[in-house]
Amino acid sequence: MFAFLINLIIIAIVMKIFFKLMYPKPPKHLSPTADDDTSIRQCDYCGHELATYRGILHKGADDERELFFCNDEHERGYFRGDVYEADDKSIK
Repeated sequence: MFAFLINLIIIAIVMKIFFKLMYPKPPKHLSPTADDDTSIRQCDYCGHELATYRGILHKGADDERELFFCNDEHERGYFRGDVYEADDKSIK
């Protein structure tokens, strides 16, 4: 019985170390701060949903609405007039 418990403890310790190495914590700068807007918005180019603090919020003139983009490539593509095509054709 003692050997069984020791084996369980050793396996638990090894698994904890393994998971620490395989799944490290993300860097602090990727987490939202207290003043970040965490509301979900939809990209105006591709339609994917993303938290506001993770994307690019484009504010035009006063009479225009705010535009939101996943990244700068989507922002450039939107203003060039490109049409978004998903890399994975199974996504519709």
